[in-house]
Parts: sequence; structure tokens; C-alpha cells
Amino acid sequence: MDLYLLRHAIAHDLGADGSRTDFDRSLTREGKAKMRLAAEGMKRMELHFDLILTSPLVRARETAEIVAETFNCPERITICQNLRTGFEPQRFLADLSQSARLPAVLAVGHEPDLSELAARLIFGSERGGALTFKKGSLCCIWLPSVVPLFPGSLRWHLTPGQLRLMAERKD
Repeated sequence: MDLYLLRHAIAHDLGADGSRTDFDRSLTREGKAKMRLAAEGMKRMELHFDLILTSPLVRARETAEIVAETFNCPERITICQNLRTGFEPQRFLADLSQSARLPAVLAVGHEPDLSELAARLIFGSERGGALTFKKGSLCCIWLPSVVPLFPGSLRWHLTPGQLRLMAERKD
């Protein structure tokens, strides 16, 4: 399985968009625009997502919706409670194991959780190494098996700027 990890796009500060809780913070206009362009970059890379798992927090859901809209697959989005901020990687991996036969899954979440998950999948522990996920960053980790979990391999890690450049490339 190729597991794609995507950090949500730029979100409003608490209260700036009328939100009363961190859960309800939405994407900024700039965040939406940049994510649309990044999603176009993903499409130019000819990526495919059989399933899109997203944190239930508004900013992550909006990010997942932009990607799904770009790829014309809104029916593939599933809310995953085990991607919310502060999630335990083992619980998320249990959810992921239900989709173990799918070739490509996108998970949209938050920091530092995605960095810790990536480290666990690649190095075997959160302490083994780290990737920094800027808002809108995407990485691809190849997992030979989800159940039982074998160490994965980092295929690539792209910044949001790199994804946007791919969208703007003229071939």
C-alpha cells in the first residue's frame, strides 16, 4: 500500500473565522487557494487515492474535500476519529488495517501527529527520525503490509511549494 500523509492547509487563528473551538477552525481563503493548486500538482503527478481518510476537524475535512474535488472522488472521503489532533498511531493503524487491500490511501491530519506517525512507519518509533510537515505538505510511504505492520519506506516528501510548482509546470 502507498500511504499518503497530507497536513491540512493554512487555517484561521482561533476566533478569526467565528470559531469557538480549535475543532471548528476553517481554512483561510489563501489556504484554500494554495491547497487547490497543490491538489492540481498531485493530479499532474498522476496520483490516485482509493480512500481518503480525514481528521474530523474542520480544517482537515476542508483540505480533504479540496483534494477529492480535484480528483473528482468526493465519495471516497471517510471521517477517521483516529486522525484527530493527539491521536495514537496504533489506533489509526488499526483503522488503516481495515483498508489493507487498497493500493493507495490518503490520510489528512495534523502536526506533530503526522511526523510521529511517519517516524513510526519508517523507523519503527517516533524517536527514530522526523519529517517536518508544513501546512499542505504531502509524503508517500510504501507499506509492504499493514497487518502485521512491517517497516515502510519513504518514497518521497514534498513541500506545498513543490506541489504548487508541479501544477504550474508547462510541459
